[in-house]
Amino acid sequence: MNLAIKQPNFSKEEKSSGFIYLGILYSKIKEYKLTSDCYHQGLELMINENFKYHNNFKQAIEAFIINEDIERAKFWLTNLIQRQSYDKKFKKLAVLEKKVQ
Repeated sequence: MNLAIKQPNFSKEEKSSGFIYLGILYSKIKEYKLTSDCYHQGLELMINENFKYHNNFKQAIEAFIINEDIERAKFWLTNLIQRQSYDKKFKKLAVLEKKVQ
């Protein structure tokens, strides 16, 4: 997967998905620093793009919190919640707002 995200012929969306998937794998082995970094990189690639809601976004915010990466948690939570303007499912993330204050 690490090699796949470095492939120049993959789209931003494919690379972003790769980083998110790596974040999931790192969280399973409790490597929370790497988890946090992968989720951040995956989301950052798509920051200016519209994309659909996925349950993995909740996992990403929770991983930032576990890693005590509160600044990233706040930033991405705000960014993702604002995306409910085009996908109402992003509103589900609002339950995490209390955890990042």
